[in-house]
Amino acid sequence: MIDQKSVIIGLIVSIVLVVTLGLLSPIGQLIAVLLGAIVATFLANRKNQLKVVESALHGILVGIFTGVVQILIIYVRSGFSEKVAGILLIAALILIGAYIIIGALGGIVGTLLQLKLGKSNVNTEDQNGQLEDQHKSEDLNEKVEDKIEK
Repeated sequence: MIDQKSVIIGLIVSIVLVVTLGLLSPIGQLIAVLLGAIVATFLANRKNQLKVVESALHGILVGIFTGVVQILIIYVRSGFSEKVAGILLIAALILIGAYIIIGALGGIVGTLLQLKLGKSNVNTEDQNGQLEDQHKSEDLNEKVEDKIEK
């Protein structure tokens, strides 16, 4: 399930960073999308228990929307030129493709950060195994107590 608020917050973070870091270096735009995807997934993971695929999907959505907004910003800054529009169509395919990959990576990293901080709702296999063992021992104790009472 997609957490829309988290995606919008990640998109805003990503766009602001793309504009500011894009002025400093060309790699700054990719870092901005990565950070936006991490923020979106981190926030979504605090609310819901996300699987890795869902986390990557949050990052992909941030990447797609950031790419579209960035292409629109470039188109507006160029004065709606037809020559620039043709170039932007080709550039959009490459840019959005790269942002999708970076966004998916950021989504997975966001989930790993949430797990590292230990505030996630995600249960690991060890925790599930411990819970099952605890329930089995409680059931066994109840059976023993019932037999003692009889």
